[in-house]
Amino acid sequence: MTPSSAPKPSLVTTALVPSCELAEPHPVRRHTVKGAGGVDLNVVETGNPEGPAVLFVHGFCQSHQAWWYQLQSELARDFRLVAMDLRGHGDSDKPEGAYADSRQWAGDVDSVMTTLRLHRPVLAGWSYGGVVVTDYLRHFGDARVAGVHFVGALTRVGRPEFFADFGPGFLQLIPRLLGQDGDGGLRALAAFVSLLSHQPMTEDRREEMVAYNTRVPLHVRVGIGQRVEDGDDVLPALKVPVLITHGLADPVVLPATSRHIASRVPGAELSLYPDVGHSPFSEDTTRFNQELASFVVRCG
Repeated sequence: MTPSSAPKPSLVTTALVPSCELAEPHPVRRHTVKGAGGVDLNVVETGNPEGPAVLFVHGFCQSHQAWWYQLQSELARDFRLVAMDLRGHGDSDKPEGAYADSRQWAGDVDSVMTTLRLHRPVLAGWSYGGVVVTDYLRHFGDARVAGVHFVGALTRVGRPEFFADFGPGFLQLIPRLLGQDGDGGLRALAAFVSLLSHQPMTEDRREEMVAYNTRVPLHVRVGIGQRVEDGDDVLPALKVPVLITHGLADPVVLPATSRHIASRVPGAELSLYPDVGHSPFSEDTTRFNQELASFVVRCG
């Protein structure tokens, strides 16, 4: 392991403003992909169709919109950028009883890669998206990917000892997010959004995030909350490059979680962001995009 254990200086600190307001927007192509069990998955794509591919996998109660700072950035000049809405999220199907089986989550990722003919993409998993990426690696291995980027990520959930991966503020919200506050968790979702960034966000951005968080129905949140997964046996077997990014001010998934992942992955690179919370891709977009671009090139 070659961790960047010393905090690196932040290159930019800005309010959360979508990149498309800062430059000419990149055209977005939308796909519907048939996932595991026939679930329709919404997938968006920007960038250079001939470039190396990155498949972005968002977190719990989020959507592909979380990655707008990458999809609408200079990364699109050189890379094929693909972001999926997980089952139960965004514009993807939200069936009942379809969230417990690791093989289904893995199959969704495989379906996106296969249907869109993504050649050895880098898989970038944020937060709960790290569990989904680990699901894929468990069932399909790493032969068809060029690298893995864990971003404020989890790779294990559901057991009492794994709750140590979460910050206390998020732990207090979990029962309410699972509908135990009388309104189906809607107020809790708004509170959850406030934990997603240490850096200030605009009111428009906050409203956008609340909107796509509250599109995730209670049965989806409960189904995800009932999963028990432990990726510790998967991580040591990885043979592709691994980059691990984490904000040191993250109140949702504690930085110790990424240090644990780094300890399990031979040769992993750990990149820590001072004064950044759970969303380094939007809180320090310049540094994040530069490091992601360099990583994709190294994965070659």
